Amino acid sequence: MRSLRALVIDNDPEALAATEALLNRAGFDTEAMSLGYEALALAKKQRVNIVCCSDNMLDIGAIEFCSQVRALPQCDYVPVIILTKEDNSKILKQALLAGATDIFSQQDQQDLEVYSKRIAERDARQLSGRVLFIEDSQVLQEIIIDLLTDMGLDVESYTHAEGAWEAFKTGQYDLVITDIMLEGTMSGISLVRKMNRYQSEFGPVPIIATSGFDNASRKIELFHLGVNDYVAKPIVREELRQRVFNHIVSYQQMLELRSQQASLHSLAMLDELTQLFNRHALREFSGKYFSEAQRFHRPLSMAIIDIDHFKLINETYGYATGDKVLAELGAWLKRFVRVEDMVARWASEEFVFLFPDCDTERAVALLERVQKRLEQYQPAGVLVTISVGVATFHDKEKHQLNEMFELADSAMYQSKMAGRNCITVYREEETVEAGSESLD
Repeated sequence: MRSLRALVIDNDPEALAATEALLNRAGFDTEAMSLGYEALALAKKQRVNIVCCSDNMLDIGAIEFCSQVRALPQCDYVPVIILTKEDNSKILKQALLAGATDIFSQQDQQDLEVYSKRIAERDARQLSGRVLFIEDSQVLQEIIIDLLTDMGLDVESYTHAEGAWEAFKTGQYDLVITDIMLEGTMSGISLVRKMNRYQSEFGPVPIIATSGFDNASRKIELFHLGVNDYVAKPIVREELRQRVFNHIVSYQQMLELRSQQASLHSLAMLDELTQLFNRHALREFSGKYFSEAQRFHRPLSMAIIDIDHFKLINETYGYATGDKVLAELGAWLKRFVRVEDMVARWASEEFVFLFPDCDTERAVALLERVQKRLEQYQPAGVLVTISVGVATFHDKEKHQLNEMFELADSAMYQSKMAGRNCITVYREEETVEAGSESLD
């Protein structure tokens, strides 16, 4: 963390000590002195983050002191506070015109303490992130890079838009700062246009445009192109610092919000134990499978798998092992099926498959391989067999998830009645055990 320096001037030792203690509590390293000119000499040599002076210094008036502080280039944007013992309304206007930031009463230091803590938090804050910076002036590039790195940012800089564009397509950035007038065949305007057309999984990266042409029409044109902010040259360091901070914080908060939303969506759609889709996800996504099957005249098969004697597995090996069987089986099933297939955990030991563009025979062939390999796999070291029911949707039918589930569930129940560890296919006329002659 950067060290923060405060300058306090007061000829009253008691008031000086009180203000010094207040600023120390806020997080500043404080230089306390009784003379204004002595403080001005120090401010010329050292960087300070806040200046607090009494309104009755012995060697210089507070108004003149503020004017001289503001004349120092390094103190252009440093808060200068005047501390008064009496009514401050008489000097308020003069003080503000002379460059004072605010006036506080020494009788009630609570307001000053709140204000100084806010200044300390603002000046001590550090960012993390990557900035893509395009500027063809070497001198200005060095100045801005120094500012950005001082804020804790990693900077990747270019003098030409062409190189920056290639970097943008392959890198992940939190902010882009680009000059509009650049050397080379691509202008900054063309670069901005390309960046805003480019679809990134991380969302639109904020862009700050810089230009020596500070006119309203140019700004409006850039905002129409999708620029988030505009900074006119010559660039004021503190102005750019605050704009950079605001845009990066907002962008990173947006990314964090998206990540949280994705996590919540994942929690809502995934079964915690098996990491397969859950019943809610199956209901959510099944409509697409059915509509595509009907639209493109393709078969859609559903299979319901039920682990045989799962209650006995829990009683024999314990519920922890039962959970492990489910978790390992879920991971195994997900690896076994095709990319386009969907597998979900429907209930305790019951799983549902959707096989798009897959007729009954192909679905049965796939499930028979699952049966055989499952006996060898033995999740959690337990021999597991399954009873399976299969139903197939054809485009001439109007079945949806609930109706299809009832058909496959009926076939699965027939597998249980037939002695388990078998596959039964639902037919309109009858349910048929896979492998029988009537399947052909």
